[in-house]
Amino acid sequence: MKIKNLKPNEIVTTRDFPVHNEHILKIYFKICKKSHQKILPPTPVIPISVGLPLLEGKSKKAQEYNKKIKVFIKKKKIKYLMLDGSHKTTALFLTHNKINSVIFEKDADIKEFIDLVHTGEVFSLSTKETIKGSLIEMAKHLKDAKFFESVENKTKRMVKEKVIPQFMIDYYKKN
Repeated sequence: MKIKNLKPNEIVTTRDFPVHNEHILKIYFKICKKSHQKILPPTPVIPISVGLPLLEGKSKKAQEYNKKIKVFIKKKKIKYLMLDGSHKTTALFLTHNKINSVIFEKDADIKEFIDLVHTGEVFSLSTKETIKGSLIEMAKHLKDAKFFESVENKTKRMVKEKVIPQFMIDYYKKN
């Protein structure tokens, strides 16, 4: 299990738009704004080199989705798939920080991270216990997306569409 600071344009994010809980976003934003982001657990990601979030089966919908996600990843030079952490990554980007990430390359990495949940070092992990299971789960999550976005693009869209608090937009634009 490796920990690495990633660029927000390297990570494909979840399709939740805007983030579901503005209160949680405000908490993460305040932590990051005060430069205390090191207390936050890392964001779980899977390298694209390990696997793609592809749908199984030969249906037309599955084939269209699989083609679309492959083109997006290649065109945008995406290197990682985010499994969880949309609020945290949004706050990190708005405060001009890289994304502190835990890189899952094998099932044992996920197991090790789950063990940290049990000790309280990590708040939670909303994914499957295997790489394959996590990739399938993310494919199902992303399958109905009209388009895909990196952490950077999604957060910039939130700013542009003003779907987050104005004080966050102001901070992002000033700094």
